[in-house]
Amino acid sequence: MKVCEIFKSIEGEGLRMGQAAAFVRLHGCNLRCSYCDSMYAVEGSDFWFMNVGEVLAAVEEYRAESGVKCVTLTGGEPLIHSGVEDLLTALSEAGFEVNVETNGTVPCKWRLPGLFYTMDWKCKSSGMSAQMKMENIETLGENDVLKFVVGSVEDLQEAEEVVARLSQISERSQRSQSQDARVLSSSIVKMPHIFISPVWGKLTNEEIVNWMLSSRVMTQNNARFQVQLHKIVWDPDMRGV
Repeated sequence: MKVCEIFKSIEGEGLRMGQAAAFVRLHGCNLRCSYCDSMYAVEGSDFWFMNVGEVLAAVEEYRAESGVKCVTLTGGEPLIHSGVEDLLTALSEAGFEVNVETNGTVPCKWRLPGLFYTMDWKCKSSGMSAQMKMENIETLGENDVLKFVVGSVEDLQEAEEVVARLSQISERSQRSQSQDARVLSSSIVKMPHIFISPVWGKLTNEEIVNWMLSSRVMTQNNARFQVQLHKIVWDPDMRGV
């Protein structure tokens, strides 16, 4: 598979924000978001080919060196790569706790010990909103993350609408289970963790937080505001952090 970079840093967002992790960034993506901050992992030839064993060995070096047990698989879009299931299986079997950052165009179909997903819903300002599908976010579980990167008031409204729809779907599926014992638990839609992130340099943090506090939908679904912590610690354009 095409690997753009492997490095150790802290998680800049999500459930493990601030925690040390080894990052594996694969090259290539099926979207072209207006605010993408890693185009070097989307276009061009800044990558090399590695097999699953080589990637695992590189991550194992970080564990041997400093005890890192968390891995984040990112991109580009990691789930479009041939062999990614084998990589996820190898990381899981080796005892790593794996976060897969995915852009919302691919369902999260692999469930392995220690694995969770952080899925984006691309709002209007990304230019990719038309590529989003509700059925993909319905594959998230209660230990996964649904993330909205917002750059406008329209984006905030879209995020609220999506969370409201997902919440309604989740409530209906859980009622169906309670009414019919034959409904498989694997078919029940459960609410993931909800995170709201700013597009760097667009809406202010205060604008987003004030909106979230005024939104009943976001409050009831325990939505959380976050910033890209690594862009505060280091230069916003720095790679490998």
